[in-house]
Amino acid sequence: LVHFPNSEFGRTLTPNTSSGTDHAWGGNYFLIGGALNGGKVLGHYPAEFERSESNKITLTRGRLVPTTPFDAVWMGTSEWFGVPSSQMEYVLPMHKNFPAGTLFSEEDLFRSEEVLPVSGHFQ
Repeated sequence: LVHFPNSEFGRTLTPNTSSGTDHAWGGNYFLIGGALNGGKVLGHYPAEFERSESNKITLTRGRLVPTTPFDAVWMGTSEWFGVPSSQMEYVLPMHKNFPAGTLFSEEDLFRSEEVLPVSGHFQ
């Protein structure tokens, strides 16, 4: 069992004129489950939040350009569910558009040993 709560959009880091935030890019994704190779954060966390010559991912008002595609988590999860590589084009038709190393593999996300329920509870 794996649970994948996520947010489909990000928010600006600075408030708008109504003291709220506006839609931005990116989002937060979590995987929860007994078979996960957990205890780590995957992806790229920005080192700075101000736009500069060395920081091209921060735009105005704290909008961050995503560095990890939404498909990244689905790639490894699809492999874990048993989708063969020959069928991945049908499950994740955009996966070939991303640079090598940006999609997570089954090994990145899940432990290799089988996790079985014990007395109705997962290990």
